[in-house]
Amino acid sequence: MSKVLDQFTDKYGHAVEVIVANVRECPQEASMFQVRFVPTLVFMDETGKLLDKRTGYMPLSALVKNWSDLGYDLMAKE
Repeated sequence: MSKVLDQFTDKYGHAVEVIVANVRECPQEASMFQVRFVPTLVFMDETGKLLDKRTGYMPLSALVKNWSDLGYDLMAKE
């Protein structure tokens, strides 16, 4: 998943901030977002409101589509 997140950041980092947290190193965050499986992706808006949470691997195209489904046009923010 780290390669996909790196690709996503390279392409859309201007529009979306990507933060990677290791559940062993950040147990409080893992608990706060009820992370039970790795990888878990947490999607939040600009204010920190939880928009969506997905468990499991997502290819780059699915990650972009998920943001689009949430109403974010990543290409418009270039």
